[in-house]
Amino acid sequence: MALPHLKWLASEYYDLNGSHIDVLEEPPTALEFSRLVNISRPVLIRGVQLPSVRLWDNEYLAAVMGEQEISIAVTPNGRADSVTQAPDGELYFLEPHVEKMKMADFLAKLSDDDSNIHYLQSQNGNIYSSQSDASEFQALRCDIPSEIKWCSGALGKSPDAVNLWIGDHRSVTSIHSDPYENIYTVVQGAKHFTLPPAGVVASCSAGG
Repeated sequence: MALPHLKWLASEYYDLNGSHIDVLEEPPTALEFSRLVNISRPVLIRGVQLPSVRLWDNEYLAAVMGEQEISIAVTPNGRADSVTQAPDGELYFLEPHVEKMKMADFLAKLSDDDSNIHYLQSQNGNIYSSQSDASEFQALRCDIPSEIKWCSGALGKSPDAVNLWIGDHRSVTSIHSDPYENIYTVVQGAKHFTLPPAGVVASCSAGG
């Protein structure tokens, strides 16, 4: 699709749906959430009570995970799974180096001055997957619900995958387009999202 057509598509989208972000002070009904999904509008939902939000801090995570080793991405710049320019000027898609370590050791690395950046960013249902019961984080499973009723009701199915990500301000996720609707819960700190216009996302994902 030519660039002028993408610009037209993005303009039409914003004319119809606006560019604001809805803020709900309490969880929506399945019908309300379905309407938001249908117009592809991001929404901030307050008042969702989950055990993880109440229980999880560094001490709790380290104690519950104990000696269990987890997979941690290690990069020099915080950009795992990204296009990187090599010294010869060529662009390459690079995957991160992955190290196995205990949760306590990983959390300690987030607060030191190590030149390498550590990011818990494994995917494909690292907490829970509808395709597999295997998980490095089985000890935390009881703190995370298998589904959120108003979400499952709106989408007509239970989650295919539930993931846990932990990083610091240097951890960056490259631009991408997910095949799923996503619900994020911020347990500690902040998560910053950059959402390109719908036409630009379509262009980026079209190339694979």
